Parts: sequence; structure tokens; C-alpha cells
Amino acid sequence: MSGSPRTGLVIGVVLALFAGMFIGALGATVLLRTSIGSAGDLKARDAIRLHALVATPTGAAGADEVRERTLSTFAASFVSAAAAIDATASLDDRRRLVDIARWISDTGALSGRDDGGNAAWAEAAARCVVATPDAPRDAAKCVKAAMPATGIAPHTN
Repeated sequence: MSGSPRTGLVIGVVLALFAGMFIGALGATVLLRTSIGSAGDLKARDAIRLHALVATPTGAAGADEVRERTLSTFAASFVSAAAAIDATASLDDRRRLVDIARWISDTGALSGRDDGGNAAWAEAAARCVVATPDAPRDAAKCVKAAMPATGIAPHTN
């Protein structure tokens, strides 16, 4: 007679275990699909942005045009990133932005370009970041102060 209450308890524990495994598997599936979907969204946005750099109504743009568009878009993106460097959570990303700023400053890679201001603004942003590499908040304030009131207009032909 004493075996009967234990049987019910064992069956209840087994059912609870199966229910937990089902819920865990379902949760893992949802999380996995969400993370894959997010990565897919990011890759789709990257492809759309890259297409804007290489496309013309009649097909692929010429090498010089693609180069100009790419440099202009890079410059605009760098200015935006430098203006938000204090909000960048990853210390590795901050270091990489500082390295890019030093590259822009040291090589003059964007100097003498006539692309609507993006290159000149990127150079100003690079100077701010290089001047205060260990103070991201100060660098961001400097970049924002150096930007014209009109903001950045990425080159999109």
C-alpha cells in the first residue's frame, strides 16, 4: 500500500521533467531563430548599403565612382561613430575607432577631397578622437562641436 503514493509522485516528477524539457527546447528554438533572423537582417542591410555604392541605373558603376562613393560613405559613417564614441560599449571597438582616427590623421587619406564636406568633417572628427583617445566623452563632445549645424549628408548617387 505504501508503494502507491510514490508511484503518483514519480509519475508527476517525470511529467514535470518532460514539460520542462519541452519548454526549454521550445525556448531554445525561438532564441536561435531570433538570433539567426537578426544576423540575416544585418546582412540584408549591409547588402542594401553596398548596392547603393556600386549600382547605377544602367548596371555597375565604374571603379572611380565606386571609390568616391565608398570613401564618402566611410567618412560620413566615421563622423557618426566618432560623435557617438562615448556610447560605444565595446572597448575593442573604441580602440579600433581611435586607430582609424590616427590612420586618417597620419596618412591624410581623406585630405583634399571634394565630396560635400564628409571628408573634411571626418578629418575634424579624427583630430578630436586622436587628441583625447582615453576620454571618449570629451572626444564625442569635440566631434559634435566641430560638426556643422547641417549635419552629415552621405554621398548617394
